Amino acid sequence: NSLAIAKRIGKKVGDCNLIHVNSKLGFIKQIEADVLGFIFPIYSWGMPVMFKKFVKQINIAKSNYVFVVANYAGSIGNGLGLFQKEMIKKNIEVDAFGDIKMPSNYVIMGNSHSQNEAALVIEKANILIDNFAQKVLDRQKNLMYKVKFPGKLLTSLVYPMFAWYIAKSDKTFFFTDKCNGCGICEKICPVNNIILNENKHPVWQHHCEQCHACFHWCPQHAIEFNKKTADKNRYTHPDIKVSELF
Repeated sequence: NSLAIAKRIGKKVGDCNLIHVNSKLGFIKQIEADVLGFIFPIYSWGMPVMFKKFVKQINIAKSNYVFVVANYAGSIGNGLGLFQKEMIKKNIEVDAFGDIKMPSNYVIMGNSHSQNEAALVIEKANILIDNFAQKVLDRQKNLMYKVKFPGKLLTSLVYPMFAWYIAKSDKTFFFTDKCNGCGICEKICPVNNIILNENKHPVWQHHCEQCHACFHWCPQHAIEFNKKTADKNRYTHPDIKVSELF
């Protein structure tokens, strides 16, 4: 979802370089750009742990315009507020905040959208993405994001527990006899949390981010999370190829 949003904004704004936040590839340490955008998904009403680490360590040498877009499926909580807090520490002013509702891929609690449901959500989201991209083109500022008290409360109560829990949450992932050893799960994991054993089967290394890429992108539908996900939907954004995530 985040990559699809970034690509769509980049296409409209033009002359952009997309930088993947991927600890497997290594974090970029310093960046200098006239316009700088951050796009991330909401995890448990906060930022993904890996993205938060990236934001904390990056040095923004120069930027005349900074924007951020968070995407979510349920509610956003104070995820954008957490991002703004990290920018304030760096004396960076965020000029524009955006939030885009996208299809869900969280199958641990609930289910992903069906293909038809996802298509409707994406259709609505694309309108919002294009509108926000135009604001970036026009360099509109002071598009502040105001979060209500319930959102702040959800983030303050739930997100710290989520950040503590997720690393070893992969203990309930397993593969079925559908696995053919293709290795996509190993390649697609952004934090090197999966390695293939001598039988070319996935082994999780207990520093999971709960992005669920291994679950959704497995072409054989051979990966499950506990015994409750077998009948749940597998969602991938129609505008993204799996090779773009390696």
